Amino acid sequence: MIKYKAMQRKSPKNGRVAWYAAVDNEKNVGIDQIVDAIQAECTVHRADVLAVLATLEEQVISNLQAGNSVRLGQLGSFHVTLKSRPSEAEDEVTSENIKAVMVRFRKSRRMQGQFQLTNPALRFLGPRRAPAAEPGD
Repeated sequence: MIKYKAMQRKSPKNGRVAWYAAVDNEKNVGIDQIVDAIQAECTVHRADVLAVLATLEEQVISNLQAGNSVRLGQLGSFHVTLKSRPSEAEDEVTSENIKAVMVRFRKSRRMQGQFQLTNPALRFLGPRRAPAAEPGD
């Protein structure tokens, strides 16, 4: 269940302030919780799960730094993008133009399907509202 709250923001289209639904993260799930859940669902020991996940992290970073995109099965893929300053001519573009390196995640089709509003497994829990005051209170 995805908890959400009402949050006031400026509209990027017209600058008007309005209320929007925003995810209300209660907690972060860390590697220890993920490892415990994986261990509970299969016959692999905790140390082995930790070793595989640590190596996966190293391999993803190493491949991204080598300019590769990394596809993790039905989860999705990671790829690197650049922010750069413009140049007037192609031959003027150098590494000096690069302002930032970003890592992006693109979810797989399967994951996209899991987050479609038509998916009955996807549920939302809104903010608790104070009961309306009764007339005369």
